[in-house]
Formats: sequence, C-alpha cells, structure tokens
Amino acid sequence: MGLTQRQADCLRVIRERLAQSGVPPTYDEICLQLGVASKSTVARLVDALVERGHLRRMPHLARGLALAGEFSAKAEAGLSRLQERMGCSRAELVRRAVEDFVAREVQQ
Repeated sequence: MGLTQRQADCLRVIRERLAQSGVPPTYDEICLQLGVASKSTVARLVDALVERGHLRRMPHLARGLALAGEFSAKAEAGLSRLQERMGCSRAELVRRAVEDFVAREVQQ
C-alpha cells in the first residue's frame, strides 16, 4: 500500500534525522519540520508508518523508532566485527543469539 504525501514527508524527516545524527527526531521536531501543530497528528502518521512496515517501534526507549529492516551504523559495525571473530554468517549469528535467548528464558 502506498503512502500519503504527509506520511512520505514524515518518513523522510525521520530518515534524514537518523542519517544525520543516528537518533530519530522527537514528535515536536517532526511537527516543526512538517509544519503541523499537533503531536497527535504526528503520532497518527508514525502509527501508519509502523502499520505499513516502514518503521518499527523500540519499546521502553525514548525516541524508540527505527527504520524497519535496517540496523544502525553502530549495530552494523558490531555485527561485522562479530561475524569476523566467530567466522560465521549473519544468519548463523542470529540463530545462535535466538538459541541463547531461549535457553536463558527457559532457565528463569
């Protein structure tokens, strides 16, 4: 499903801020960039972008938004170093991490 112009503008603002500083903008900052007066308007735009799979929420974090399917530059660098150190593919790293997580959860 396509995006409305306002949703596309909101996504652009978020992408630009993430590329510039590595952190997403606040709702107030998005309001300023889009020229809207209400944070609830921004909340609805963000909700629509999450529902359409363009953004994902990162619960329990201030500014807890990320582009769906993308890692931050810091996470990307960490994954690359870990792949080199362990000598395995990214898929194998994920499989191992999930197995470790499940094992810890079962113990609790």
